[in-house]
Amino acid sequence: MLALLITLGCIILLIRVGYVLYSINLCSHIPLMVTEKTVKTLVVLGSGGHTGEMLKMVATLDPFCYSPRVYVVAATDAISLKRLSQMEERLQVNSGGEDQFIVEVVPRTREVGQSWTSTTVTAVWAFIFSVLIVARHRPSLILTNGPGTCVPVCISAVLFRILGICQARVVFIESLCRVQSLSLSGRMLYRITDDFIVQWPQLKDKYPRSKYMGRLV
Repeated sequence: MLALLITLGCIILLIRVGYVLYSINLCSHIPLMVTEKTVKTLVVLGSGGHTGEMLKMVATLDPFCYSPRVYVVAATDAISLKRLSQMEERLQVNSGGEDQFIVEVVPRTREVGQSWTSTTVTAVWAFIFSVLIVARHRPSLILTNGPGTCVPVCISAVLFRILGICQARVVFIESLCRVQSLSLSGRMLYRITDDFIVQWPQLKDKYPRSKYMGRLV
């Protein structure tokens, strides 16, 4: 009897996984629909160029519509945290209000030069933090442009969608520097993000599921 219940549970889980993956691919052609006046948005920042590109894109969003904003920053990335604070200060001044934003700090999935053996441990640790962050905030929208930190966050979002806990729409914007090929994060998340946006037409030709919208930064 127990074996039968386990088998049925596995079958139901597989059906649910298949349905969610199918809906993710279907949703890539459907605009984001929300019932609230504002869209709770989780933004994953990387470091260096990743942060610069993402903050430029976030700065173009309507701060009243995309609010509150939750930023995920790697624990050792003090520069991104400083640039984020500066951008949010400008948004507050330009909007004439005090829009809410939250900063969440996660361990890095992999440091530069870190061995792949030890990366397994740090990746699991980062995934645990990411699961807790997504569960705590339950965003409607997740924005990322490919830093390693985004992988456990996006996988957590898909996991919660399978479990019916959170229906966050994941938008992956490939970095401008990726002209001929996808980043490692892009290759990992290509099939499980709702919107996969590239900034060069040749990438659109190679990856038909992606969307080409010209240069965004």
